[in-house]
Amino acid sequence: MTTLTEEDKNFASLALGAQQYGVSVSEMATAFATFANSGVYREGRLYTKVYDRDGNIVYDNEQDSRTILGEKAVTYTNYCLTNAVSSGTGGGAYFSGTQIAGKTGTTSSSRDRWFCGYTNYYAAAVWVGYDQPEQIFINTGNPAAILWKKVMHPLHNGKSRVSLY
Repeated sequence: MTTLTEEDKNFASLALGAQQYGVSVSEMATAFATFANSGVYREGRLYTKVYDRDGNIVYDNEQDSRTILGEKAVTYTNYCLTNAVSSGTGGGAYFSGTQIAGKTGTTSSSRDRWFCGYTNYYAAAVWVGYDQPEQIFINTGNPAAILWKKVMHPLHNGKSRVSLY
């Protein structure tokens, strides 16, 4: 049996997106959106256009995009991540009416809780934690998945169901 060194332990959380100095929630949402976009990476943005009071475009926040994942990788990943929500640890994010894909994450001693997920309409990531790390005690599932659902569910009212794969 191999014993992990302290340096090894610092890298173990990389698979969840947690680094010593971190990946931002926005970066995680952008990464997960790539799967919903059929492998096309688009830089995340908070707005698309700015108009003046006369309706003229003052600033157009266009996205650069490029294909970074193949069809097979996207299909397999979408399959795995929809199952993580429908019958795995991501169940707290589930709501009916659309297909949801996502992944939970928990760091050592439950000091950080994540849910990154997407539908065909939106992608979002939620991190729950403290500035000064301390254990998060909750017995009702992953709080990040629950918050994700509270935001995303109303956004999908009236939208048609579209399959991710």
